[in-house]
Amino acid sequence: MRQVKPGSIQAAVQASIKAAGGLEAAGNDLGMSASNLSRASSNDEDRPGGLGVNHLHRLGRITPGAAEPIAAHFAGLADGVFQPVAQPGVTNLFQQASKTIIECGEAQAAMVRAAEHACAGNCDAADREIDDAVRHLLAFKAAMRAKPKAEGRV
Repeated sequence: MRQVKPGSIQAAVQASIKAAGGLEAAGNDLGMSASNLSRASSNDEDRPGGLGVNHLHRLGRITPGAAEPIAAHFAGLADGVFQPVAQPGVTNLFQQASKTIIECGEAQAAMVRAAEHACAGNCDAADREIDDAVRHLLAFKAAMRAKPKAEGRV
């Protein structure tokens, strides 16, 4: 693929194509030649507009991992972050809630240590624990929302 500016939409599109298995695989999924897909993913003045959102949507539906770079790019534009929350095997919301409560408690304890002694080690530990807690909170939210759908109670 062609050289693009890091952090650009073209970089996100190229990461999406890579996650889908590369130009050949993504091109086959989208019904495009690898050369046309490569050109569409670059910042080419002769082809303004790049790869269309419908193509990106289709690629993400076929290969869900291909949607992550695009989601992360747009979340960043909105001053947010994209956090995948898939946790296969969550069948019991009570167990998931228990894990989430434990992770939140560990994050709170690490936050207090960082506030008390703001050294690099404590701040790094708090950062990791906060990320773990957020991951568990979002996973619980996803499992909670998925449960009624799986049971046909939408």
